[in-house]
Amino acid sequence: MKVPSTAQVDRDQLPAVHGKIAFVRRSAGEQAPEIVVPSSAESMVSYNVTIRDARSIVSDLSLEREGFVLIQKKVSATIEHAPEVMRDKYLEEMVPFIRDYFNASWVVPKRDAVVIRSVGESSVPSAEKSSGLVRPYPAGFAHIDYAPIAGPVMAAREDQLQGIPIRAYSRLMIIQTWHALSEPPQDFPLAFCDGSSVVDTDLVESVFSGYGIRHKTWLVHYSPLHRWYYFPEMNSDEFALFKGYDSEDAYNPRSPHAAFDNRCAYPNAKPRKSVEARFFVYYE
Repeated sequence: MKVPSTAQVDRDQLPAVHGKIAFVRRSAGEQAPEIVVPSSAESMVSYNVTIRDARSIVSDLSLEREGFVLIQKKVSATIEHAPEVMRDKYLEEMVPFIRDYFNASWVVPKRDAVVIRSVGESSVPSAEKSSGLVRPYPAGFAHIDYAPIAGPVMAAREDQLQGIPIRAYSRLMIIQTWHALSEPPQDFPLAFCDGSSVVDTDLVESVFSGYGIRHKTWLVHYSPLHRWYYFPEMNSDEFALFKGYDSEDAYNPRSPHAAFDNRCAYPNAKPRKSVEARFFVYYE
């Protein structure tokens, strides 16, 4: 069930920027510029989307309604420069935090989904790029990483990869985190769509294939009813927390996300560097 908002802020009046986001084509006659997304076989189109500043409504955001929140927390691993060291230390810090935050029974990190995005840094070693740990380009298309059928499958796969015995559970969530590592403002920040503005007919099941894995995902049709937000000028002492899947479907907000080019609003923005991760959150 959707949680009613108690905010007194008129969200339509929040400061906003505009950014181009790619969407899967809704119909053959859709009047929007075609765009090629290398990681997708679907026909995609581009829209200039209004993206509102969510900082003034942070206290009202909900994982069960909008699908994303902003967390204030210093994570020491973000100062590490070696990608593999950062990954390991990041997970060491974040797993207990996620478990406590959600009062979960146990948490399993998806180790192959810890990704460092490094835009504009040609010095990243090719071996690190090929491993999938460091990826140069942010995803500029609206998507939800896991379709419902993929959640339990990917959770079981991770247990198998890590040699963890599969246990019975009453509820499973996939929780995602996104940290900006570069100094603010970032040139390609992450935007989130309010899950309460998305209906099931806006979603298209597709298949993600890359970095040695293949699973069902959701792409998104454009809708003028969607409400997009971002957190401008993020720093290393905060991060976005968002829900990628929830086996309790009534609490699964279906909130898409996408990166966008924000250099019109911030011409001197720094090349984005970020780290993102995914966690399987279980309840007995």
